[in-house]
Amino acid sequence: MDKPGFVDGRHLTTYVEEVRSLKRSGQMDEAGSLLCRLVEATEAEACANRWGVAPWYYEQLAIIYAKLHDAQAELSILERYERQQKAPGVGPSNLAARLSRLRSRLQKLRPGP
Repeated sequence: MDKPGFVDGRHLTTYVEEVRSLKRSGQMDEAGSLLCRLVEATEAEACANRWGVAPWYYEQLAIIYAKLHDAQAELSILERYERQQKAPGVGPSNLAARLSRLRSRLQKLRPGP
């Protein structure tokens, strides 16, 4: 079993280039699967150390879901991020704005009463 913040014996930060490479080569499913594991790792690390989660992993997963036209999965990962303690920086406000835009877009698509 990995320590908090680790996936397959590597710290989550060592996967950034791998995620980027998978995305560049169009391997969205593989990148998404890896990012799901990295989200779990950042949450475990944040909980263990009592600090905020790293927003990059959530943002990249949201981008993949958007490219795959899966608005519900995008909404789910952004809402998951919204529930977490945040690390400092601009990431939290960027993801909050993305969530707000997505909710507005989905609300417009819902049929009225």
